[in-house]
Amino acid sequence: VHEVYRVFYDRLVDNEDRLKFFDIVKEMTQQHFKVNLDKLLQHLVKPNLPLKDDDIRGLFFGDYLIPSADPRIYNEVNDFSELTSAIENYLDEYNQMSKAPMKLVMFKFAIEHISRISRVLKQDNGHAVLIGVGGSGRQSACKLATFMADYDLFQIEITKNYTKTEWRDDLKRLLLKAGSEGRQTVFLFSDNQIKDESFVEDINMILNTADVPNLYPADEKAEIIEKMQLIARTQGRKIEATPLSMYNFFIERVREHLHVVLAMSPIGDAFRNRLRMFPSIINCCTIDWFQAWPQ
Repeated sequence: VHEVYRVFYDRLVDNEDRLKFFDIVKEMTQQHFKVNLDKLLQHLVKPNLPLKDDDIRGLFFGDYLIPSADPRIYNEVNDFSELTSAIENYLDEYNQMSKAPMKLVMFKFAIEHISRISRVLKQDNGHAVLIGVGGSGRQSACKLATFMADYDLFQIEITKNYTKTEWRDDLKRLLLKAGSEGRQTVFLFSDNQIKDESFVEDINMILNTADVPNLYPADEKAEIIEKMQLIARTQGRKIEATPLSMYNFFIERVREHLHVVLAMSPIGDAFRNRLRMFPSIINCCTIDWFQAWPQ
């Protein structure tokens, strides 16, 4: 139920659709699993009340409850107060280590989004689009989820003189970090950093193929191939020593270690046009809508 909600429900923007989806899930669990959803999720509901769509917001799964666990087990989180204090501890730790501490209040709405992003980051090739207006907490939620997963956060700094050349250099560093160094890396990019539409085109390529055509000149590509030969030997991988096979191995590692998180605003035509022009933003990403904050 949780997985179906994360994959489909999080894409829905209309309340009517959400209630319809809740009815479909209820019907399907009864029809195919012969299980009553009210009984299955009764631990989320106050005694003697029927299960409502809103109650399913209390259904959490994650591997972040016990930070020291090895391996971390992805499981249901039954105690919301325990979850809140665990995430507050992560936030305190983050603030002690970060040059830019975040003053966040951990209420249910924020925790939901942090948990959703954490789930995506733990998937192979897991990318996310966080859709909401500026100030809705998209970037803060991503930064904390990245810290909780113990991944590296990569962001670009836009300056007045930031051009395609600087963008390409940043992309090289990003792909080398993931592919060559093998670091689990989250690339957080927001739509107010789009100085040129070619930036979105390159991200579309990375989401789709984990590569950007003609990014590396011949000498840098040769360097990557050399590094990959060393890594293949160290890992005992039986890969042909041809430049093409080695570069494909590099791309495979980028896929394995890179997670792109896009923070976008649904306001205006720019968002709609970008989705039409660059379909990978929808096809290759998990969507998380940041609704208006509850009162």
